[in-house]
Amino acid sequence: MRIRVSDHETTVTVRGTRGPAVLLVHSLGLDRRMWDPVLDRLAEGRRVFAYDVRGHGSAADAPLPFTMAATAADLVAVLDALELDAAHVAGLSLGGAIAQTAAVAAPGRFASLTLMAAPDRPVPVAFEERARLAETGGMTPLIAPTLARWFTPEALEAETEGVRYARECVASFDPAAWASIWRGYAGLDVYERLRDFPAPALALAGDADASIPVEGMAAIAARIGGGGAKFEVVPGAPHIQTLERPEAVTDALGRFLPAEIDIP
Repeated sequence: MRIRVSDHETTVTVRGTRGPAVLLVHSLGLDRRMWDPVLDRLAEGRRVFAYDVRGHGSAADAPLPFTMAATAADLVAVLDALELDAAHVAGLSLGGAIAQTAAVAAPGRFASLTLMAAPDRPVPVAFEERARLAETGGMTPLIAPTLARWFTPEALEAETEGVRYARECVASFDPAAWASIWRGYAGLDVYERLRDFPAPALALAGDADASIPVEGMAAIAARIGGGGAKFEVVPGAPHIQTLERPEAVTDALGRFLPAEIDIP
């Protein structure tokens, strides 16, 4: 469905007709299709929604500059447009950073929080370098290093469907938008601010993640809520977990997220 979100429109993919609401937030450079490999199984007993973050996919024409505050407000606006008082929110990488920013601002809208390969602190020097590379050389020089951060060497060599989709997304990205998003990402400000988060939380790390190691995700999990978030490692998963290990990711999410179960 197409919805209005503050200063732009976006598209929401919907799966499931009953059960708890789950909102999925994708990573930088991709779009809501990143979640396609997990949607059908995740929607068993749940209503699942995946939307395009501003600057991406069907929301590529959203006004710049990109800021974390604006994307957090967008997340809440998506909940409003879907008439959801609260949802189980899961975000991967930038999507997890957006979810954390929204959770700091509006914790009551979260039935739970799931972070997948998502930082709670930016890396300003690296983020600025990626912004400048796009501005000076366009997207072509960024394709190979980006895919190397996102996928395992085996997936890259096999040229999987997920790799082809991601390459297409990065190659077609607007360089000015890419630069603005990375600079906005550098404004992430959630470190130590979710100590009092009141809802359940889960952190998923991939043991083949070249961007955020298992130890880093474990430390992030420990900083969420009074007792820390539940923590799991997805075997063999790289940074973009859903495109290379969708079954294991769905299993982990299914163990954590409630569902409406048919009782004979």
